[in-house]
Amino acid sequence: MKYIEKQIEEPRTGATASHHTVTGLNVDYINNSTNITISSYVSKEKKEQGKDSLSINTFTILSVPAWDKIPYEWALNELVKPQSENFEPETYVGYVNPYMLSGGEIKGV
Repeated sequence: MKYIEKQIEEPRTGATASHHTVTGLNVDYINNSTNITISSYVSKEKKEQGKDSLSINTFTILSVPAWDKIPYEWALNELVKPQSENFEPETYVGYVNPYMLSGGEIKGV
């Protein structure tokens, strides 16, 4: 299974997570949006040991993959895209920064 590798500070606890896997994916072709749920773990090794994730975040992408693309792979590629220059993150409780995984590396088989 493919995953994203990037060290981030988990917002609620301050712990560092480096292994991010897809736990849910919904593509809505009628409303042109994709929701991807990511579970973040301390490391790949800890996930493989059955440890719990540090956090679970759902990202909304306001587009959908073309019919000839694999939605799972397309969504991972969308999540690691560079942050736009004029982006200003929100600051309210529960906010999920859509660029949290920007610059991450997609790994796996």
